[in-house]
Amino acid sequence: MKRLFSVAALAATLAFAGGAAHAGNVYLTGHDPDFHAQVQASGQKQLNVALNFVTGGSYKDNSTKFLWVESYLPATSGHFVGFNGLAAIGVGAGNVDRVDALGLATVNFSSYSAIVVASSFGGMLTSAEINALIGRSADIATFVNGGGGLAAFAECLSTPACDGSNLAAPTTPFGYLPITVTSVDTVPGYFVTPFGASLGLTNGDVSDCCTHNSFGAIGGLNVVDFDSRGVATTVAGNVRIGGGGLIGGVPEPASWALMIGGFGMAGAALRRRRTARVG
Repeated sequence: MKRLFSVAALAATLAFAGGAAHAGNVYLTGHDPDFHAQVQASGQKQLNVALNFVTGGSYKDNSTKFLWVESYLPATSGHFVGFNGLAAIGVGAGNVDRVDALGLATVNFSSYSAIVVASSFGGMLTSAEINALIGRSADIATFVNGGGGLAAFAECLSTPACDGSNLAAPTTPFGYLPITVTSVDTVPGYFVTPFGASLGLTNGDVSDCCTHNSFGAIGGLNVVDFDSRGVATTVAGNVRIGGGGLIGGVPEPASWALMIGGFGMAGAALRRRRTARVG
């Protein structure tokens, strides 16, 4: 009985830890749906999926605004102002506030459901915004741990798939994230995983036109889709950031149930073996 009690206690402890560990949703992609939402239904689909994931579905209901990060510079050749992609999917002024590098110095993240970072290509995110976000990376980690969402779209230096002119000043793409991800070149086409399909995406949604980076490291997140080399191009998950800055995917409730069930089966097996020995 003592062994069985220990197994049950461990299962209960893990179940409690699973609930406590859930924090904010993070969605990172090498696609630029803020650009493509302005010209393609597939871009609108991707933008809706990303915003729905990180805001818990509140991005259109005028309850809690999310924060959009992008420069106020006019669009250069090959770029759009990514913020304008929001209007294409029905996001109005009551749903979102916008800040650039200057505004990031004082904005209160806790006032928002999520932080959403525009793409550097084809949106108008620049090195200045990324560096301002890097300066507030500790605040971003606290925000995610408190349940805030975080989405970021394509960020890349000059590669065959990327115009890196917006990041000409020294910076680190995605460097503000309290996780280890690396922006690498990408090779079409693109294919959704079962996890990506569960979010409502199809191969057609992620393969329609242009993509600008994949991820050489994915910080423990789930792969949503990958390129023709099998390299992750979109990653997402519900995560908690530890004291050392480490991030990890958190099992969903169904996964905890399976784990607990497994412990129960292990306990039953121990009991059968003990009974057999006594017999």
